[in-house]
Amino acid sequence: MPRPRVYRAEGVVLRRRNLGEADSILTVFSLGEGKFDAIARGVRKARSRMRGHLEPLTRSRLLLARGRTLDVFTQAETISAHRRLREDLAASAEALCCLELVDRFTGEREPLPELYALLVAALEALDAGGGPLAARHFEQGLLSLLGYEPRIDACALCEGRLPEEETLLSPTAGGLVCRPCRPRAGGGRAVSVTVVKLLRFARRVDAETFAALRAGPAEAEELRAAIAELVRYHLDREPNARRFAEGVGALDRLAARGRFP
Repeated sequence: MPRPRVYRAEGVVLRRRNLGEADSILTVFSLGEGKFDAIARGVRKARSRMRGHLEPLTRSRLLLARGRTLDVFTQAETISAHRRLREDLAASAEALCCLELVDRFTGEREPLPELYALLVAALEALDAGGGPLAARHFEQGLLSLLGYEPRIDACALCEGRLPEEETLLSPTAGGLVCRPCRPRAGGGRAVSVTVVKLLRFARRVDAETFAALRAGPAEAEELRAAIAELVRYHLDREPNARRFAEGVGALDRLAARGRFP
Protein backbone atom coordinates (compact mmCIF):
# COMPACT_ATOMS: atom_id res chain seq x y z
CA MET A 1 0.00 0.00 0.00
CA PRO A 2 1.54 3.36 -1.04
CA ARG A 3 2.28 5.89 1.66
CA PRO A 4 0.03 8.96 1.73
CA ARG A 5 1.39 11.97 -0.10
CA VAL A 6 0.69 14.26 2.89
CA TYR A 7 1.16 13.29 6.53
CA ARG A 8 1.03 14.84 10.00
CA ALA A 9 3.66 14.65 12.71
CA GLU A 10 4.34 16.06 16.16
CA GLY A 11 7.96 16.80 16.88
CA VAL A 12 10.77 18.85 18.39
CA VAL A 13 13.08 20.75 16.05
CA LEU A 14 16.62 19.58 16.79
CA ARG A 15 18.62 21.79 14.43
CA ARG A 16 18.43 23.98 11.34
CA ARG A 17 20.70 24.48 8.34
CA ASN A 18 20.10 27.40 6.02
CA LEU A 19 19.68 26.71 2.31
CA GLY A 20 19.88 29.45 -0.29
CA GLU A 21 18.48 32.87 0.54
CA ALA A 22 15.24 31.92 2.29
CA ASP A 23 14.91 28.13 2.80
CA SER A 24 16.05 25.94 5.69
CA ILE A 25 16.56 22.22 6.19
CA LEU A 26 15.31 21.19 9.62
CA THR A 27 16.06 18.04 11.58
CA VAL A 28 13.02 17.00 13.62
CA PHE A 29 12.62 14.28 16.24
CA SER A 30 8.99 13.24 16.11
CA LEU A 31 6.66 11.01 18.06
CA GLY A 32 5.54 8.77 15.21
CA GLU A 33 8.20 9.19 12.51
CA GLY A 34 11.38 9.29 14.57
CA LYS A 35 14.13 11.60 13.33
CA PHE A 36 13.91 13.06 9.85
CA ASP A 37 15.07 15.98 7.72
CA ALA A 38 12.64 18.15 5.77
CA ILE A 39 12.81 21.46 3.95
CA ALA A 40 10.93 24.60 4.96
CA ARG A 41 10.64 26.78 1.87
CA GLY A 42 10.78 30.52 2.45
CA VAL A 43 10.85 30.10 6.23
CA ARG A 44 13.51 32.79 6.67
CA LYS A 45 11.39 35.44 5.00
CA ALA A 46 9.92 38.00 7.40
CA ARG A 47 6.36 37.20 6.31
CA SER A 48 6.65 33.41 6.56
CA ARG A 49 3.74 31.95 8.53
CA MET A 50 5.87 29.03 9.69
CA ARG A 51 8.89 31.04 10.80
CA GLY A 52 8.22 31.08 14.55
CA HIS A 53 6.94 27.51 14.62
CA LEU A 54 10.08 25.84 13.24
CA GLU A 55 12.82 27.08 15.54
CA PRO A 56 15.20 24.69 17.36
CA LEU A 57 13.83 23.71 20.80
CA THR A 58 10.24 24.27 19.61
CA ARG A 59 7.71 21.44 19.84
CA SER A 60 5.17 21.71 17.02
CA ARG A 61 2.36 20.02 15.11
CA LEU A 62 3.49 19.60 11.53
CA LEU A 63 1.96 18.91 8.13
CA LEU A 64 4.39 17.64 5.50
CA ALA A 65 4.30 16.61 1.86
CA ARG A 66 6.56 13.82 0.70
CA GLY A 67 9.23 14.84 -1.79
CA ARG A 68 11.70 13.02 -4.02
CA THR A 69 14.71 13.74 -1.84
CA LEU A 70 13.39 15.73 1.13
CA ASP A 71 9.88 16.08 2.51
CA VAL A 72 8.48 19.61 2.61
CA PHE A 73 6.83 21.41 5.52
CA THR A 74 3.48 22.84 4.46
CA GLN A 75 2.03 23.85 7.86
CA ALA A 76 3.35 24.19 11.41
CA GLU A 77 1.70 25.06 14.71
CA THR A 78 3.57 25.54 17.99
CA ILE A 79 2.68 23.31 20.93
CA SER A 80 5.44 24.54 23.25
CA ALA A 81 7.71 27.46 22.39
CA HIS A 82 9.88 27.03 25.53
CA ARG A 83 10.45 30.77 25.82
CA ARG A 84 12.61 30.48 28.96
CA LEU A 85 15.08 28.36 27.02
CA ARG A 86 15.57 31.26 24.60
CA GLU A 87 16.11 33.82 27.35
CA ASP A 88 18.14 31.86 29.94
CA LEU A 89 21.58 31.03 28.55
CA ALA A 90 22.33 28.27 31.08
CA ALA A 91 18.97 26.54 30.51
CA SER A 92 19.35 26.91 26.75
CA ALA A 93 22.82 25.33 26.85
CA GLU A 94 21.54 22.29 28.77
CA ALA A 95 18.56 21.95 26.42
CA LEU A 96 20.81 22.08 23.36
CA CYS A 97 22.87 19.26 24.87
CA CYS A 98 19.73 17.13 25.08
CA LEU A 99 18.89 17.88 21.44
CA GLU A 100 22.38 17.00 20.24
CA LEU A 101 22.36 13.67 22.07
CA VAL A 102 19.05 12.72 20.43
CA ASP A 103 20.46 13.72 17.05
CA ARG A 104 23.68 11.75 17.47
CA PHE A 105 22.29 8.63 19.13
CA THR A 106 19.29 8.01 16.85
CA GLY A 107 18.92 6.85 13.25
CA GLU A 108 16.66 8.13 10.50
CA ARG A 109 12.93 7.33 10.64
CA GLU A 110 13.24 5.13 13.72
CA PRO A 111 10.24 5.82 15.98
CA LEU A 112 11.26 5.90 19.64
CA PRO A 113 8.16 7.11 21.50
CA GLU A 114 9.64 6.60 24.97
CA LEU A 115 12.68 8.69 24.08
CA TYR A 116 10.43 11.35 22.57
CA ALA A 117 8.42 11.51 25.80
CA LEU A 118 11.66 11.73 27.81
CA LEU A 119 12.89 14.62 25.66
CA VAL A 120 9.59 16.48 25.95
CA ALA A 121 9.65 16.06 29.74
CA ALA A 122 13.24 17.30 29.95
CA LEU A 123 12.51 20.42 27.89
CA GLU A 124 9.41 21.16 29.96
CA ALA A 125 11.38 20.75 33.20
CA LEU A 126 14.19 23.00 31.95
CA ASP A 127 11.65 25.56 30.74
CA ALA A 128 10.06 25.54 34.20
CA GLY A 129 13.39 26.38 35.82
CA GLY A 130 14.39 22.84 36.78
CA GLY A 131 18.07 23.52 36.17
CA PRO A 132 20.87 21.12 35.19
CA LEU A 133 19.42 18.14 37.07
CA ALA A 134 16.63 17.96 34.47
CA ALA A 135 19.29 17.46 31.79
CA ARG A 136 21.12 14.84 33.88
CA HIS A 137 17.85 12.91 34.25
CA PHE A 138 17.43 13.00 30.47
CA GLU A 139 21.00 11.90 29.75
CA GLN A 140 20.76 8.93 32.08
CA GLY A 141 17.32 8.02 30.72
CA LEU A 142 18.56 8.19 27.13
CA LEU A 143 21.40 5.78 27.87
CA SER A 144 18.95 3.41 29.53
CA LEU A 145 16.38 3.47 26.70
CA LEU A 146 19.02 2.90 24.03
CA GLY A 147 20.59 -0.07 25.78
CA TYR A 148 23.55 1.63 27.46
CA GLU A 149 22.26 1.72 31.04
CA PRO A 150 25.13 1.37 33.54
CA ARG A 151 24.86 -1.25 36.28
CA ILE A 152 24.38 0.76 39.48
CA ASP A 153 22.58 -1.63 41.83
CA ALA A 154 25.52 -4.07 42.13
CA CYS A 155 29.08 -4.52 40.91
CA ALA A 156 29.10 -4.60 37.11
CA LEU A 157 31.83 -7.29 37.11
CA CYS A 158 31.17 -9.69 39.98
CA GLU A 159 27.52 -8.69 40.63
CA GLY A 160 28.32 -8.48 44.32
CA ARG A 161 26.80 -6.00 46.75
CA LEU A 162 28.28 -2.49 46.75
CA PRO A 163 29.11 -1.03 50.19
CA GLU A 164 28.13 2.56 50.87
CA GLU A 165 31.44 4.19 50.02
CA GLU A 166 33.18 6.01 47.20
CA THR A 167 32.84 3.69 44.20
CA LEU A 168 34.41 3.43 40.75
CA LEU A 169 32.11 4.20 37.81
CA SER A 170 33.67 2.43 34.84
CA PRO A 171 32.16 2.84 31.35
CA THR A 172 34.24 -0.04 29.98
CA ALA A 173 33.09 -2.38 32.77
CA GLY A 174 29.49 -1.26 32.30
CA GLY A 175 28.77 0.53 35.57
CA LEU A 176 29.81 0.68 39.21
CA VAL A 177 32.65 -1.57 40.29
CA CYS A 178 33.44 -2.78 43.81
CA ARG A 179 36.87 -2.23 45.33
CA PRO A 180 38.20 -5.80 44.78
CA CYS A 181 37.23 -5.67 41.08
CA ARG A 182 38.81 -2.31 40.35
CA PRO A 183 42.02 -3.75 38.83
CA ARG A 184 39.87 -5.45 36.15
CA ALA A 185 37.67 -2.42 35.44
CA GLY A 186 39.78 -0.77 32.76
CA GLY A 187 39.64 2.72 34.25
CA GLY A 188 36.83 5.04 35.18
CA ARG A 189 35.89 7.76 37.67
CA ALA A 190 35.47 7.50 41.43
CA VAL A 191 32.06 8.81 42.49
CA SER A 192 30.81 9.71 45.93
CA VAL A 193 28.02 8.04 47.88
CA THR A 194 25.79 11.03 47.12
CA VAL A 195 26.24 10.68 43.36
CA VAL A 196 25.55 6.94 43.52
CA LYS A 197 22.30 7.73 45.31
CA LEU A 198 21.44 10.39 42.73
CA LEU A 199 22.01 7.94 39.88
CA ARG A 200 19.74 5.41 41.53
CA PHE A 201 17.06 7.97 42.36
CA ALA A 202 17.00 9.33 38.79
CA ARG A 203 16.14 5.87 37.53
CA ARG A 204 13.01 5.72 39.72
CA VAL A 205 11.45 9.17 39.24
CA ASP A 206 10.39 11.54 36.47
CA ALA A 207 12.27 14.62 35.28
CA GLU A 208 10.19 17.08 37.29
CA THR A 209 10.76 15.21 40.55
CA PHE A 210 14.48 14.81 39.96
CA ALA A 211 14.91 18.45 38.93
CA ALA A 212 13.29 19.54 42.20
CA LEU A 213 16.10 18.02 44.28
CA ARG A 214 18.37 20.41 46.14
CA ALA A 215 21.79 19.17 45.15
CA GLY A 216 24.77 21.32 46.09
CA PRO A 217 27.03 22.75 43.36
CA ALA A 218 29.78 20.20 44.09
CA GLU A 219 27.41 17.22 43.89
CA ALA A 220 25.72 18.57 40.75
CA GLU A 221 29.08 19.04 39.04
CA GLU A 222 30.26 15.58 40.07
CA LEU A 223 27.06 14.05 38.68
CA ARG A 224 27.47 15.97 35.43
CA ALA A 225 31.05 14.77 35.01
CA ALA A 226 30.12 11.16 35.77
CA ILE A 227 27.27 11.00 33.25
CA ALA A 228 29.33 12.95 30.70
CA GLU A 229 31.99 10.23 30.87
CA LEU A 230 29.39 7.56 30.16
CA VAL A 231 27.98 9.56 27.24
CA ARG A 232 31.44 10.21 25.82
CA TYR A 233 32.31 6.53 25.98
CA HIS A 234 29.20 5.34 24.14
CA LEU A 235 29.15 8.21 21.65
CA ASP A 236 32.92 7.95 21.11
CA ARG A 237 33.25 11.74 21.14
CA GLU A 238 32.51 14.83 23.21
CA PRO A 239 29.21 16.45 22.19
CA ASN A 240 29.73 19.96 20.82
CA ALA A 241 26.91 21.41 22.92
CA ARG A 242 28.43 19.96 26.11
CA ARG A 243 31.54 22.10 25.70
CA PHE A 244 29.32 25.14 25.26
CA ALA A 245 27.28 24.27 28.37
CA GLU A 246 30.43 23.78 30.43
CA GLY A 247 31.69 27.20 29.34
CA VAL A 248 28.40 28.80 30.37
CA GLY A 249 28.53 26.97 33.70
CA ALA A 250 32.07 28.19 34.35
CA LEU A 251 30.99 31.79 33.73
CA ASP A 252 28.05 31.37 36.11
CA ARG A 253 30.36 30.04 38.84
CA LEU A 254 32.73 32.97 38.39
CA ALA A 255 29.83 35.41 38.59
CA ALA A 256 28.57 33.73 41.78
CA ARG A 257 31.99 34.23 43.37
CA GLY A 258 32.15 37.86 42.32
CA ARG A 259 35.01 37.22 39.89
CA PHE A 260 33.15 37.90 36.67
CA PRO A 261 35.15 40.35 34.56
